[in-house]
Amino acid sequence: MGAIGTGIGALLGARKGILSAIIGAVIGHILEEKAKGLWKNVNSDFSQRPATEDELATLAAIAAMLAKLAKADGRITEDEIRCCEDAFFRRLGLVGERREYCIRVFRAAKDDRHSIYDYARSFTEAQPNERIREVVYGILWDLACADGVVSPEEIEILRRIVIDLQIDPSLFAWESVRHGVSGAREDRRKTPKSDPYSVLGCSPNATDEEIRKAYREKAKQLHPDVLRAQGLSDELIAKANDQMARLNAAWNEIKQQRGL
Repeated sequence: MGAIGTGIGALLGARKGILSAIIGAVIGHILEEKAKGLWKNVNSDFSQRPATEDELATLAAIAAMLAKLAKADGRITEDEIRCCEDAFFRRLGLVGERREYCIRVFRAAKDDRHSIYDYARSFTEAQPNERIREVVYGILWDLACADGVVSPEEIEILRRIVIDLQIDPSLFAWESVRHGVSGAREDRRKTPKSDPYSVLGCSPNATDEEIRKAYREKAKQLHPDVLRAQGLSDELIAKANDQMARLNAAWNEIKQQRGL
């Protein structure tokens, strides 16, 4: 059946919603083409480590949401298609079968009837690790900024989608600063200001020990082994460094405030 199809039966049986549907359709086409011998020129980068169910779901969510974000202004240019199908997926370290899989999902999602918010909600249901959803949100920002111009439609999506991904709303402000997007920074009046306690998921009234524990738990969720076990591919784990930097900044701010 091929390594890219490993576990797909269990995946479709265990997951519900549009994410499962698009994964099944894309992998079905890939396996059909493989059976016909049409994949001779595609390197099998899954040969040494087959894709897990969670990895397939995470890659599909990224590709589908990228497709919708690229069409945020009502159309998708050849530059954006080329950016996603070649430079962007390659920049994420995706080659061979993984890259081809993402391209297929991107093309399938580009013109379907579902919204980016539909895919975000489906991904949230499939991926319980909030840190991984934060990493994917950062990737969406990278695409929006890839052509050097972030449209008002893209900014609105990036501001709103934190609700569907069920991540800290202040991430919008953090990412706007990280990417140097002035329009998004001006829009922060609609978004909660980044608060170090909310980043750690604890109350300002928490004890020093409770805050240390919260920081350790959040940092553990960003450990490469944990991310890999919960569906983040090796190629994408490096993107978690951005979220670790945000976590460390919040922890350092609290330590300075409390004299820890």
